[in-house]
Amino acid sequence: MCSFCKMAISEKQYAAEFVDREGNLLKFDDIGCMLHFVRNHNLKGKGVAYFVVDFEKRNWLEGEPTYYVKSEAIRSPMSGGLVAFRDRAKAQEYAAKLGGQVLNFDDLHP
Repeated sequence: MCSFCKMAISEKQYAAEFVDREGNLLKFDDIGCMLHFVRNHNLKGKGVAYFVVDFEKRNWLEGEPTYYVKSEAIRSPMSGGLVAFRDRAKAQEYAAKLGGQVLNFDDLHP
């Protein structure tokens, strides 16, 4: 169950996780949900780790050294419009296909 919106996590390619300093693992059905949760609970800089799923390969990645594609054409569970890729070239290819933009982790936390 998503820690932000409380929906079931049913589409792995959009999933994310956040580990806080106390060791609590929070799960999210959408990268956007994780970002909203971190902002709403003033947790920026207070996490031990962020994890996201590679959109193409469906394996877990560390969130910080990952490339993200943001596009309104991405139909993620809570309309976050974000997917993650380990490979920058794959992210650029997908962004070009959707008319989206490639972001790094720091770009996600204004």
